[in-house]
Amino acid sequence: MTGKYDAIKTALNEPAMNAKMFACRFGLEVKKHRVLTNGRASRYPYPVNLRSRRHNLYLNSGFTDDMIDFETEPVVGSKRAVQHLKALEQIMIANLHDDERLWPLSMAPAPLYQNDLDYLKTDFTKPWGQANHDYLGKKYGIAQEILGDVHVNFSLDNDLVQELYQRFYTDRYTSLTDFQNHLYFKLAQHFYLYQWLFTYLFGASPVTEDMPQSFPDDLQLPVRSLRCSNYGDDNLATEQVTYASLEEHFKQLQAYIDNGTFYSLKEFFGPVRMRRHNHDNNDLMGILNNGINYLEFRNFDLDPLSRTGISDDTINFLELLLLDSLVSPLPNNLAHSLVEARKLNNEVALQKAKDETEWMKKAANELMIELQAFVEDFNAPREYRLALTFAQRRIDDPSLTISGQLADQLENGNLLSFGLKIANDRYTANIGYQHPLQALSNEYSDDAQRLVRAAIELGVQTRLEPTAITLSVGDHQEVYQPHGEFDFSKGAREFVLNVFPEAAAFQEEQ
Repeated sequence: MTGKYDAIKTALNEPAMNAKMFACRFGLEVKKHRVLTNGRASRYPYPVNLRSRRHNLYLNSGFTDDMIDFETEPVVGSKRAVQHLKALEQIMIANLHDDERLWPLSMAPAPLYQNDLDYLKTDFTKPWGQANHDYLGKKYGIAQEILGDVHVNFSLDNDLVQELYQRFYTDRYTSLTDFQNHLYFKLAQHFYLYQWLFTYLFGASPVTEDMPQSFPDDLQLPVRSLRCSNYGDDNLATEQVTYASLEEHFKQLQAYIDNGTFYSLKEFFGPVRMRRHNHDNNDLMGILNNGINYLEFRNFDLDPLSRTGISDDTINFLELLLLDSLVSPLPNNLAHSLVEARKLNNEVALQKAKDETEWMKKAANELMIELQAFVEDFNAPREYRLALTFAQRRIDDPSLTISGQLADQLENGNLLSFGLKIANDRYTANIGYQHPLQALSNEYSDDAQRLVRAAIELGVQTRLEPTAITLSVGDHQEVYQPHGEFDFSKGAREFVLNVFPEAAAFQEEQ
């Protein structure tokens, strides 16, 4: 196998293959609370200007109406993914009331836990999701279901996957689909083994003063990440799903769905989910038969130090780890290593915010040496080198980790003042932006930004490329120039509705 990996490394240094390797696509899903300026849960209805939550692909509400779900289209590169997330956040903030803010932390503020949980149990107005909402709330409790977080959706370049199969793996896998499934699952396993390091570097839920949940008597707050621990966003201890093999993973998931252990695949809270675009994700055998084509990484707390909740550096570091697994074998004792990895992640999550044991530092530095070699071997672009520098500083000094920095912001055992200051500052900055979608202002004219903004608010599918803006509803598609000027004499929304009269039906259901 070593010889095969050497041959793959040689191939990935070919200019065309190298470019495809660094052309991964990312989609971001973020959940944030709408809170009032005093830290209480917002009781305003979901913004009516954003139309139907059943049709809007990008802006929605989550387990409660006060939680906002942001979701970007998959795009090449972390920078563009974060840009699109910034644009969505600007749209949402523009639709908030004057006394509403987006809370920047995964754990809700203490006033919400103290006063609003009973209200939030019924703060849900999406009848099509009511049964799922009620089931999850009863089984896991409201406190777990309202955790904010970031999910990173990742996919390799399709041509890269096909070429790797044709050149190196036809002797081992019977089809491209079979290879693709095993390749993506290997990437998921590789991440699982190092989940503890991502918790160390990016964990950001050190404390919640009033969360009504039983913790061990010897657990002293602040920790690194309650959300990433066994007490956070996790399935019951008796309902864990193995990552030891692709076949066993899907077999166990299917059994849990068939026997009612899981209401649906949405109830699987593992750190990585296997996905297929535009496919019913409850159709597990269909995913395998057609091919996994992206992974959903769920292990990220909201990063309050980054404007949208996640930084380019975080995504680039994740990408490096996944790309390195293309040319790195998994450990021989994989099943045992995976069991240990879960224990290690929980240990790291529940450490004091500035702790770092010797085994952690040693293992982290060994991986960093490997990733540095990968960057050099494949002449990785500058942003990946910066991501490694960013991570190395936090490995060298735990006080620079997100949780390490948050520990210094605690007042009276909570982060209320810190969180509200960030929320207020970002609200003020967004309201003061000079362009309709500030994050896209270097690539698109103001008219093009207004077009995109109106389309997103109305629930029209919007695909942004450097050379084109593609809007679509069903099979109806229109393409616009990024620097175009448009007749918005009746407003951008009327312009979009005139082009897409189908969108007029996208009204909120009562």
